[in-house]
Amino acid sequence: MHDIAIVGGGVLGCASALFMARGGMKVVLVERGGLCMEASGRNAGTLTLMYARRPLLQFVIPGKEMWEDTRSWLGADVGHRFAPGLEVAFTQAEAELLEREMKLRAEIGAPIEVIGGNRAREIEPGLSEKVIMAGYCAVDGFAGSNLIGGPFRAALLAAGVTLMEARPVVGVDRRAGGGFDVRVGPGRDGGEAVRVPARRILLAANMWVRPMLDWFGLRDLPIKGRANQVIVTERMRPAIRSILRVVSQISLKQTNNGTFLIGSGAGYPWFDDPDQAVIELKPDNVVNKLAIASHTVPALRDTRVLRTWHGWEGYTPDNLPLVGPIPGVPDAYVMACMRSGWTTGPYAGKLMAQTLMGQTPDQALFIPEFDPARLFEMEFGPNYTLKRKERAA
Repeated sequence: MHDIAIVGGGVLGCASALFMARGGMKVVLVERGGLCMEASGRNAGTLTLMYARRPLLQFVIPGKEMWEDTRSWLGADVGHRFAPGLEVAFTQAEAELLEREMKLRAEIGAPIEVIGGNRAREIEPGLSEKVIMAGYCAVDGFAGSNLIGGPFRAALLAAGVTLMEARPVVGVDRRAGGGFDVRVGPGRDGGEAVRVPARRILLAANMWVRPMLDWFGLRDLPIKGRANQVIVTERMRPAIRSILRVVSQISLKQTNNGTFLIGSGAGYPWFDDPDQAVIELKPDNVVNKLAIASHTVPALRDTRVLRTWHGWEGYTPDNLPLVGPIPGVPDAYVMACMRSGWTTGPYAGKLMAQTLMGQTPDQALFIPEFDPARLFEMEFGPNYTLKRKERAA
């Protein structure tokens, strides 16, 4: 009997498992693919304080600090690099939105300021002359999202975690007297289906928690997914040193090896089931994002694209995560749809471990803004914005 079964091997699930096992819990981690091979390994690696929604900022700051020193808790370097962050505006409408969002973050302690275009170009000479305003954070950075699966695997095994990779969870049954039987399907290697007993369970599978919550009778919850595309250019001479974002459009950075990563979910549809979604390369979409990138950094005008890839992101109607007890199911928990999940991941996993081990966490993770029960009062409105469900008279 395991103390806990964790379903989902992304950053959130791996970090939770690691800190729980180091705290003395007997942990099994089940992942249908490879560790950190979905959203956690397909993002652009940006570590920033400028994108997070207000309730998340208190977790983003310490999460970013953990990425800066992965050797101390993960035992490996994952290519972290400090870089100034700039979110830029080209139009007055973009500038007004930018100023409003940056001031909200600055008011709760984020080291962010709003600066003019000239000051932005002093910080980043590679910027276009057409930038009129920018949000600025001197302590942003990035890490290699493609570098973390191996170090997590080594750390988890060293901590005594039972790893079941390439094994899908097909259902969960409650055990008489408490606890769960996690039904794990056959693996790619032909292994037999098994039942894994555990006293508690944590679902940490991004938007895949939507069908998983069906196992506990929580059906049709408003969780949707969207593809996030990353475009990779050929290597170039150093052109920028900042982490850039164009308001509501793309993110942009030059990596340690000289390639540019251009990230955005714009132009892709929303979907309910990631296993049924068909995401195709859209050449016009790539061209449009390259045009925005080269408009922002003129040095990109003559670059070539090497490849692109897509990852999944899960969304709730209020764009905040699901973190806490699963309503009506004792000893079952969820941690998913975490906006800024890459940055917050290690710290959120540490807090989850502290909470479930009965320790006093560094700060409360189970807060009302993240409570899964709130979804029963919500649905997606037009353009997938928040809409409150109307109560019956």
